[in-house]
Amino acid sequence: MPELTVHQSALLTDLALCVNRYRLFSPGWYVCVMAKVQLSPEESEVPGLVAMVNYGRKKQCEAHDDAFHGPPNFILDVFCTTDDPDFLRRRDRFCKAGVTEYLVAFDDEPLGLLWHRLDAGCYRLVEPDEDGIIRSHALPNFWVPLKSMQDRDWWAVLGCIERGVSRRANFA
Repeated sequence: MPELTVHQSALLTDLALCVNRYRLFSPGWYVCVMAKVQLSPEESEVPGLVAMVNYGRKKQCEAHDDAFHGPPNFILDVFCTTDDPDFLRRRDRFCKAGVTEYLVAFDDEPLGLLWHRLDAGCYRLVEPDEDGIIRSHALPNFWVPLKSMQDRDWWAVLGCIERGVSRRANFA
């Protein structure tokens, strides 16, 4: 991953806090920042955040000391613009490799978000439900209120995440 600006690093830290809050209430997950992902013997990336199921039917990669081997369930990245060549390349690589969801944040006001979900071998952009919440398929019961996240209202985001994880999980 290219070096992050200070503002991008701060945004990644805020977003990682949200995903890690989910992980604390959801056993069986690895969540790492800036960890290498070996997508194939020839291709690797270092995304901003990686989350993977560590056991059960949704497990799709292995965590080793040197890297994650295989496609993780969820990846999050931070970029400046939607036409950044690194974003476009990574989105295509993650899709091809089978990463279930790829969330990309663009450091802007309001925060720009593109939430990609793998569907029949292609990424489709995820829209919030009628209540304004995006419910992840890769991270069961990970609920994100889109407007609150765009407004960087981290307390509202964390509250929604806690409501989601209080529901019965279905990933084992």
